[in-house]
Amino acid sequence: MQFWMALMFEPLDQFHQLARWAEELGFEGLALADHVALPSGFGSVHPSGDNPFGPESLFPDPFTSIASMAAVTSRLRFMSYVYILAMREPFSVAKQVATAATLSDNRVVMGAGVGWLTEEISLLGHPVAGRGRRVDEMLDIIRDFWADGWAEHHGECYDFGPTAMFPVPSGPIPIWIGGKSGAALARAARMDGWVGMNYDLDEVHHLLDELDRALVSAGRDREGFEVLVIPNAAPDADLYRRLADRGVTSTVALPWPTGDPAFASLAAKRAAMERFAEEVIVAAGR
Repeated sequence: MQFWMALMFEPLDQFHQLARWAEELGFEGLALADHVALPSGFGSVHPSGDNPFGPESLFPDPFTSIASMAAVTSRLRFMSYVYILAMREPFSVAKQVATAATLSDNRVVMGAGVGWLTEEISLLGHPVAGRGRRVDEMLDIIRDFWADGWAEHHGECYDFGPTAMFPVPSGPIPIWIGGKSGAALARAARMDGWVGMNYDLDEVHHLLDELDRALVSAGRDREGFEVLVIPNAAPDADLYRRLADRGVTSTVALPWPTGDPAFASLAAKRAAMERFAEEVIVAAGR
């Protein structure tokens, strides 16, 4: 089991130090959430059933942050969880993620999703209806550019002839898909992994069964396929050992409660990270 640490709503001037400590203490990587502009009073509800943030919550750009933190680390990996493709177009996504991956010596995972906050998707000028089909085309285009720098696509949403985008990433960039709908699981089965975010344990096990069926339909199995699950349960070593037995390969940790003022200082965060590393990462037998 690999343990990623989420950076949620933390001040940017702490990012470099937290990245260094995460690398030192044995975390696999850092996970950064993605929102661009949040309309006041939005009504969309996160698939977990809870909205833990508001319009003024801190959401720095994930891949700009990743490039900066990669410069002060050497092993630590970085993931967007998840990058909302439906409120973007494929060209700038392919360019931005590939650049961050290259600058980090291939330590980037693109966690990606269709998106649930429909007001934000509309605000950024993209249609909400049909966004799943549009994202499927985007993923094909992005991977095509990453393969050799050239792409050509003739589809329902995008139609263009031979087009170049360089430089080309020097290694593969994994794509892990978030979401729990049948379409999301099928999309994940065509990519490199699945991100299951903030589900109760009973639902986690149900979704793992659904994921296995989606992989079979895609002619695949779990071999080489990443499964990241964030369960709604108190973190402990036994929980993660049981999830590993179900084929879960990684999770996202929150060593301190998000937004708790008692953990505002770097010293408090350091102590929480050390405690989590000792009581969970080491105890889980990584």
